[in-house]
Amino acid sequence: MKPGAESTAHLIGAIAERVGEGGLASVVVASTKGETAIKLAEAVKGAVGVVSVTEFTYDDETKKSMKKLNVSPVERADLPIQDRREMSEALLLFGTGVKAALEVAAIAAEKGLAKGNVVAVAGSRGGLDTALVVKPSAPSNFSNPDPEKRMSVLEIIAMPLKA
Repeated sequence: MKPGAESTAHLIGAIAERVGEGGLASVVVASTKGETAIKLAEAVKGAVGVVSVTEFTYDDETKKSMKKLNVSPVERADLPIQDRREMSEALLLFGTGVKAALEVAAIAAEKGLAKGNVVAVAGSRGGLDTALVVKPSAPSNFSNPDPEKRMSVLEIIAMPLKA
């Protein structure tokens, strides 16, 4: 998979297919303007919930569309991994999409919107290119000595090729 917008449609299809296999509670997506969250919600057709996370706010029209599709928006989100320099730099070894996907999963878990295994989705260069199945946890549990309370990456659905 290549980074950027050209991969978005293909990745949404792969996520919908993985959701159809079962064992997932929701899809959590980093979506700056909300457009990709809406596309994901349309693709999974209510099989699981969709949580859309942004550090900004969504416009009223986008919020109306999200409400119709039962997308849970999280606006003005603090970025807990970004604020932990060593963790952020380590995750960036895998690309910005991996870091952002894990970050939105942690934000959703902290808000009580991500319980059970979820697909965490993010990207780079204006598109989605990374999807991971994770057992999310709130940022307060990132370093918990109990492995059952920490976040775990269970499966990689897609990750962009590094050039």
